Amino acid sequence: MEHDLSILRDDSLEAIRVARSEAELERVETDLLGRNGKFAAAMKRLSALSRDERPRIGKLIQEVRRTIDQALADRKRTFGTHRHTFDPTLPGERPVRGHVHPITTYSRRIIEVWRSFGYDVHEGPELEEDWYNFEALNFPKDHPTRDMHDTFFIKGRPDLVLRTHTSTVQARSVFHRKPPLKFVEIGRVYRHEATDAKHESTFTQCDGIAIDRHMTMAHLVGTLHVFFKRMFGDDVKIRTRPSYFPFVEPGIEMDLQWTINGKTEWLEMLGAGMIHPNVMKSLKLDPKKWNGFAFGMGFDRLVMLSYGITDIRMLYNGNLDFLKQF
Repeated sequence: MEHDLSILRDDSLEAIRVARSEAELERVETDLLGRNGKFAAAMKRLSALSRDERPRIGKLIQEVRRTIDQALADRKRTFGTHRHTFDPTLPGERPVRGHVHPITTYSRRIIEVWRSFGYDVHEGPELEEDWYNFEALNFPKDHPTRDMHDTFFIKGRPDLVLRTHTSTVQARSVFHRKPPLKFVEIGRVYRHEATDAKHESTFTQCDGIAIDRHMTMAHLVGTLHVFFKRMFGDDVKIRTRPSYFPFVEPGIEMDLQWTINGKTEWLEMLGAGMIHPNVMKSLKLDPKKWNGFAFGMGFDRLVMLSYGITDIRMLYNGNLDFLKQF
């Protein structure tokens, strides 16, 4: 077997040396390293050896393989040098022009609408302190979202998490500004959950907040209705229903009616409500003087519906053939 490997090495190096073109070199490489090539055949012969011989011969095969790999790489560079020689008489190559990702396109549309309402746009860190992510928003210590199956925690840093919502920006921004105020924030959030066609551990959210004196649920519902009509037209059908979130009281959810594959159904779009008095206190604001509303939506589903995308994972896997469609 050792003699055969020595012959295989010498013959391979000679075949690589005399290859006259890249195409011929590729054929040599396939003959040597392909699935049914000579090295694959050598590896199969290992099973016929004794238990004591296998490690030694296996190591020798790998050494020969590394020698051949290096020879192939060197020979490829030789062909590559000649192929890429600069010829100033050739016409120039037009660079490939990129374009905006569909999520970015949608983010800009959403920001444009909220700015037309007089809202500022704020940003915050994706690696967030536990206090801003949970406690400031009235999530108690035993809340289910603090479990490992719902949140990405940082090993060795129990005070840090990957933010589970962009509402963390609300807490950060209000600390540095005095009401009245209103702003939105858009960014990526993370949930430790199984992924499928409609769910992903990473997705994009838009949250907003407005604080003033004498704010009511009518302000919240009216604002969101106008937002959806600006985004999808005056004919869009909207449904409001009660719901629960720790950081608002009372809380609501809003659904939009869509027709998908000939079937009309209601799809949940966002959660919202009047800011909970405990959250106001966490933000160092007197709930007897100030009140307001907050909302949050994950708009990847809106992107999917608008473009006819059937799998949310396609938005994040970096497949250029898919993204070039937009």
